[in-house]
Amino acid sequence: MKTIVIANQKGGSGKSTTAVHLAAAAETAGDGPVVISDTDPQGTTADWFNQRKQSGIETPRYSELSLDDLAGRVRALDQAGAAYLFIDTAPSIGAVNADLFALADLILIPLNPTPADLRALVKGLPLIRESGKPFQFVLTRVRPKLRNNDGAAMALDALGLVLRSRMHERVIYAETFAHGKTALETEAKGVAAQEITALWREIREKMERENS
Repeated sequence: MKTIVIANQKGGSGKSTTAVHLAAAAETAGDGPVVISDTDPQGTTADWFNQRKQSGIETPRYSELSLDDLAGRVRALDQAGAAYLFIDTAPSIGAVNADLFALADLILIPLNPTPADLRALVKGLPLIRESGKPFQFVLTRVRPKLRNNDGAAMALDALGLVLRSRMHERVIYAETFAHGKTALETEAKGVAAQEITALWREIREKMERENS
């Protein structure tokens, strides 16, 4: 099982939206079974799953993680046959996230391409680097033709890896999230579904190359 931890110290970066859409994209691509979990006390992703369950959609699966036995729980999911585990996290970089980073095969950092978000990233980046785990940045809530987009990408390239695929600011992400769904179910051939599918494909291929 591959564990992907979605983390960013700054709130509003799109962590939960990224987590649920990537998990759904992995399932849609036939890369499951996929499990998603939420260690944020606000429980945004857990709420999304509960809404989704009421709609009769059973994938991706959801599992609670006990902070007292993170390694044991992740190991149990692996033994149960899960292929990918996506973990949404609280908007802070601290001891709990350090424990999560230790279990990650990849740390994915959603980031809005703004100067404020880049400054906030600097505070949390040392702990991510100290984990020794691979990490990549994905630009989220991107507005078309904004000069900050390419500037942020260049700045991130100096720090680590920035994915080519981007998640743009689209109403459909917020609308579907509120109802326990994703753009993949609502508009399977729409531009949002296409970009999230491309993002998942890029992440999967990079992880496969690193493990080959």
